[in-house]
Amino acid sequence: MQRPGIPELVERDLDIVGRLAAVLSERTGWGRGLGLNELARGFAVALREELDFRVEARNMTAVRRAAAARGDSSVAVPVPHGQFSTERVLVMSRVEGASLGKAVPDDPQHGALLARTLLTALLNQIMVDGVFHADPHPGNILLQPDGTAALLDFGSVGRIDPGLREAMGGLFLAVDRGDPVALREALLEVTDRPEDIDEQRLLRALGQFSARHLGHGSAPDVEMFGDLFRLVADFRLAVLPEIAAVFRALATLEGTLVRLSPASTCWRRRVRTPRACSPTGWGRAVPGTPPVTS
Repeated sequence: MQRPGIPELVERDLDIVGRLAAVLSERTGWGRGLGLNELARGFAVALREELDFRVEARNMTAVRRAAAARGDSSVAVPVPHGQFSTERVLVMSRVEGASLGKAVPDDPQHGALLARTLLTALLNQIMVDGVFHADPHPGNILLQPDGTAALLDFGSVGRIDPGLREAMGGLFLAVDRGDPVALREALLEVTDRPEDIDEQRLLRALGQFSARHLGHGSAPDVEMFGDLFRLVADFRLAVLPEIAAVFRALATLEGTLVRLSPASTCWRRRVRTPRACSPTGWGRAVPGTPPVTS
């Protein structure tokens, strides 16, 4: 149930975000290069959608149906009851459990299994379904009594079309291989580039990035995403809102995985097959976990 006064507070905050984005876009090159105005508008649209619980019910249904179409029940998603829901009241099936912010796995093996299951579920949502939970922090994930996970709060959901999914697959594969040339091409596919971009300088910068984060013995982590976004800003590459949502979801999940299993990160668990990085092949190539009845 939505608390009174929330829409007014959100509009006030969005006004601040919009004004700040406008000032930075007008006065800084990096603000224009990153497309801050567009990112702020996309953020505003997404946040206003979160205020309408009917939208959240539709998001929940979309994610459930997509997983069911793949025969995947490894992560539970509540069933919304649309006939009882309104803009400010959401009624759904009850899910028992404790949030991962408070619950702890039974043992390290259980934690590692949960981490692998959650990562596989999110990657399938992104790369196969094109609709994904965009805010998988520990408070939005329940550990159920049977030891399996359930996702909550579908107010923030990302959507990505087949073309961008293919480009994201190329980016994941380039990161997996530590290939600066492929990383440059993939990065330019998922961003809007300025006309005067120096591609050779970008290639050299990506080579340094790969040596630091993707070389032998390295363990890519949240810091890698930070350095990648700094590189994007330096070269004035405008990140599309849909791609920004993907990176936000993966960075958020990274913290959740480490909480579950300190040895786990998104990229330590990464898939090592090219077929996994196409929308048509991902679901068959990702090493999944046995289906769990939720």
